[in-house]
Amino acid sequence: MAGGGAEAAAPEGIYEALRRGILRLEFAPGSELDEGSLSRQFGVSRTPVREALIRLSSEGLVSMQRGRGARVAMLDLGDLRDYFEGLDVLQRAVTRLAAIRRTKDDIQAIEVHLLEFEAGAAAFDSGRTNEANHDFHLAIGHAAHSARLCSGYAHVLAETLRLAGLCFSETSQADERLESHLQKTMRDHRAMFDAICQGDADAAERAAGGHVDLFRNRLVDTLMSTRLTQGISLRA
Repeated sequence: MAGGGAEAAAPEGIYEALRRGILRLEFAPGSELDEGSLSRQFGVSRTPVREALIRLSSEGLVSMQRGRGARVAMLDLGDLRDYFEGLDVLQRAVTRLAAIRRTKDDIQAIEVHLLEFEAGAAAFDSGRTNEANHDFHLAIGHAAHSARLCSGYAHVLAETLRLAGLCFSETSQADERLESHLQKTMRDHRAMFDAICQGDADAAERAAGGHVDLFRNRLVDTLMSTRLTQGISLRA
């Protein structure tokens, strides 16, 4: 019975481990995710591994094709304009609505991730910082209290996590501008948080738009290094 319970609980742990590895680029874009190898690695049958992969596929992080197995979804940077248009519109919208509709619980949740990001930045912990950044923005999305809008935003944020992972790679960690970028990011986060707390929808939307611009500029600078684009589609 104990073994059956562990097997039943396995998909969540496998999902979290694979998701973390994909978002941190520990699993390269396009790399194979073999069910057999993963089941041996996690000490479970193929069933919970397959369930985790299906869940990751629904989030756009894994590509599954009949007869060809599962692979880490490619990062297609061929249309960054489309990506940033979507991010800009959604981030402005949810942040504006969050300033109007947030509850005390929402504010507390946003602040937890705000402080976690700042702690990660102080320690130059790229994985911690990246995930806290995602959770901060997702908490704002939830505070908008618009299920469909938040769902679309969450999907874009999943893609954002992997793109942000590029910006905090080994190469960019040595970038002397990284500390400045982190300081600007914390400034933006504080501006968004303060505007949401104060119920200032216009200020919240402005801060959210400026934050997208900051990320866009950082990503473009990072992509100037060809070492960071291996396994990533740059087709037009």
